[in-house]
Amino acid sequence: MNRGNKLLDYAKLLDPSVQVGGFTHFFGMDTHIKEGTIRTAEELESFMRCQLHPSLVRLEGMAIKGIYTATDHKDTWRIALIDKLVHVQRTPPELREQATIIGKRLIKLSRALHPWIDFSPLEQIFAKYNSVGCLPTVHAWINHHLDIPVEEAVLGYLHSAMNACVSEASKVIPLSENTTRELLARLTADLEDEWTTVSASSPDAHVHPTSMSMKSLFPSFHMLGAGLHAYRA
Repeated sequence: MNRGNKLLDYAKLLDPSVQVGGFTHFFGMDTHIKEGTIRTAEELESFMRCQLHPSLVRLEGMAIKGIYTATDHKDTWRIALIDKLVHVQRTPPELREQATIIGKRLIKLSRALHPWIDFSPLEQIFAKYNSVGCLPTVHAWINHHLDIPVEEAVLGYLHSAMNACVSEASKVIPLSENTTRELLARLTADLEDEWTTVSASSPDAHVHPTSMSMKSLFPSFHMLGAGLHAYRA
């Protein structure tokens, strides 16, 4: 099976309808919809550009890139550290137990889909360092073992998250087919520009991860979690 087919098979697991994946809380968007602060396509686009894209790229995107580097160097401690950081920063407290179940479910499904991947080293990392196994960590591990380049792994994850949010929003907000298509085109370009900017400011992959601070691994680390205030301002 070639790399493209393996990636296509795996990507199906990130479809929000499968419910393994991690986009079940939709990065706080569902709360805004319930509160009435997102009611139109324009307000949805503003939320995605101002809050979701910067936060998603700087946390999950950079986490996937960092785990690729740590895996190359067999730095198990760094893998666990990144996993814990993403879990605490992203997952609402009331959903953290559910997030651990989702990560295990994704591993289980991926084992069936890709039986040649040995997940025992990853599970040993979680056990040794008492880390969780959140979606970006498992996603990075799987794609690394499928020999998917890091840029494709990151963009595949970011696009899946973006599409999941728009799909969920369309259940409540009236979005025509043309409006949805045009919105996704604009958001895709914005998301990729955001990733290009942030990724370019991070250390090169040949730098050993133990020499990286969390500030260098996650540019604009102080901005994580601040998007909500910017959006409401």
